[in-house]
Amino acid sequence: DWSSDVCSSDLEKTTYDVLLSYPNEDKPNIIKLMHNGGVINQTAENEEIPGEDNTGVIQPFNAYSPNGTFSGNMMYVNYCRREDFEELVKRGIDVTGHIVICRYGAIFRGSKVNIATSYNATGVILYSDPKDYAAEGMDKVYPDTWWLPPTGVQRGTVYYGEGDPLTPGYPATDSAYRLKEEEAYGLPKIPSHPIGYQDAEPLLRALDGTDAPGDWQGTLGFTYKIG
Repeated sequence: DWSSDVCSSDLEKTTYDVLLSYPNEDKPNIIKLMHNGGVINQTAENEEIPGEDNTGVIQPFNAYSPNGTFSGNMMYVNYCRREDFEELVKRGIDVTGHIVICRYGAIFRGSKVNIATSYNATGVILYSDPKDYAAEGMDKVYPDTWWLPPTGVQRGTVYYGEGDPLTPGYPATDSAYRLKEEEAYGLPKIPSHPIGYQDAEPLLRALDGTDAPGDWQGTLGFTYKIG
């Protein structure tokens, strides 16, 4: 007999106070490509999806990314995996003090930011390369197929811990002991921001220097360079 004698009056609602992260609607995240003190390219403030009204759609952002402004030279680091950075080290290339741009895929986005931090990068730009997310061609994307359109942006957390960052291992109730944010494990230390491959193209085209390895090449129609 699977019947239950529990009625609604026996139920309790528990409130949790969890550290969350939201973008500022009045100050959307943007990336500016600068040359000689002037802006030559700027990423979209909002995500435009073909055939849809994006009114009210949350702006692109990475949850828990630190707030602030960062600038510097940029380098391409493939998927931002540890083996990708090891390949750069073998080539005598140091990303210290640089912004790194990498494609989504292979590993969790939070791990990408964490690994970039360990190699002393100052910020991370994540984008979805059509090689991975428009595999049938950039002319065969949403809304005609399920592949990602050029303006599509992946959102998600870059927190690589578990549960509430300030009450690890315990429910985030009013009476819970809380860590300070600077003490929390898994919160990223450097800013990051996601963009679509339409916005990534001029950034990647602006890079010079050594050609990226063959398995680092995407399908935007030019040779990717490390920078």
